[in-house]
Amino acid sequence: MDRSDGSNREPLPAPLADSVLEALDLSRAEPGRGLLEALFSRFNARVPFETASKIERDAAVSDPDDKPRRPPIFWTEHLERGSGGTCFARVAAFDSLLSTLGFRARKILGRVQRDFDHAALVVDSREGSWIADVGFPLPTLLPARPVELESVLGDVRVEETARGWGVALGGVPEGPRSLELFDAAVPEPEFSRRWRETFRPDSKFLSEVAMRISRENRALSFARGEVRVDDAHSRLTLPLPSPRAPRLEELFGVDEELLRSAFDRVGDPEPASGDAFLAAYLEIPGEASSALSAISGPDGYRHLVAGVAEVVSHETAPGGWIFRMRPPESASGEILLEDRVRLESEPARLRVERRSAGAASESFYETAVRDGRTFLVRRWKLAGAREDLLRNDSLRGRLAGSAAAELLGWARLVR
Repeated sequence: MDRSDGSNREPLPAPLADSVLEALDLSRAEPGRGLLEALFSRFNARVPFETASKIERDAAVSDPDDKPRRPPIFWTEHLERGSGGTCFARVAAFDSLLSTLGFRARKILGRVQRDFDHAALVVDSREGSWIADVGFPLPTLLPARPVELESVLGDVRVEETARGWGVALGGVPEGPRSLELFDAAVPEPEFSRRWRETFRPDSKFLSEVAMRISRENRALSFARGEVRVDDAHSRLTLPLPSPRAPRLEELFGVDEELLRSAFDRVGDPEPASGDAFLAAYLEIPGEASSALSAISGPDGYRHLVAGVAEVVSHETAPGGWIFRMRPPESASGEILLEDRVRLESEPARLRVERRSAGAASESFYETAVRDGRTFLVRRWKLAGAREDLLRNDSLRGRLAGSAAAELLGWARLVR
């Protein structure tokens, strides 16, 4: 039967399916929630969301009907080159694997920025129906009903809408944090048509090399010369020095030559900064307007650093203050820390330059409003590329924990 238009679910050939399961480190079993959860998590952890394969396919194939990488192509290239794909390709590939294993699933469409620019799956089992959104991808399987639950990347809330479900994401409040999924049945020809439309020339996924993959309690991503590590409350941003393709192959498992080819076609921009940054986020009720003013003056800053250091003197300086401090446990009473604090307007933030025993650091207190939600942000500049933090996740976690503790102290001062 001709399946080139995607008119039927497309189980994988048995040898290919067995190779895919081996790559995911899973075995065949009866379809059910346990296997579905394992498939979902392994897929997102081992099959990257990446644009390089889409960029290469678009350049190599002229016929619009043949541009989509159907599941056999997707999975064969993943096994050979470590590639993955973007939204529609990932959904079709995952659906094909589920079909092979006997799951009842149906493709649905949705909205991230505009109607029908997104796809996902609804999987039916004895335990109920589940939203398996490997296209975004979402951090966890979701019941197909209103619910609020925690994931390793923050809280996830599902609400009913007139067309299906609205999904709101907690965690790091950067990038798209909400989407809508339409519950209406989608004929395969329509799914294929929407998929082909993603190859339009102005598509973001054809204009830059970007990648994302899950790693236990965090997500690793790359775009525009920077690697990001997100967990439920923080983001580490690292500049990746050139040449980037070999290092990206190590981090994401995608073939270096595929990445080089994609970079040659769309460019490989340099990162915005040569330094790494770590930012922690804390949502607070109310408005952000008073948050910075609560800590920018002498009394507010003294309360902010209480427990970390004792302010022994302060003086005005251009645009701010100079605070001289000593740690509470300092027996000699010697002043060991000096903070130069300046309130900036573009963007609005409090800049802190700290000097201690010949060392210096730079950090910021900021606010952010995302989708009507207010966040306090503690951002540290970490001098240099700091690739060691990609290898030492415990150190990254400790730094993020310290920043989070400072945010809690700040939140207590905000009225």
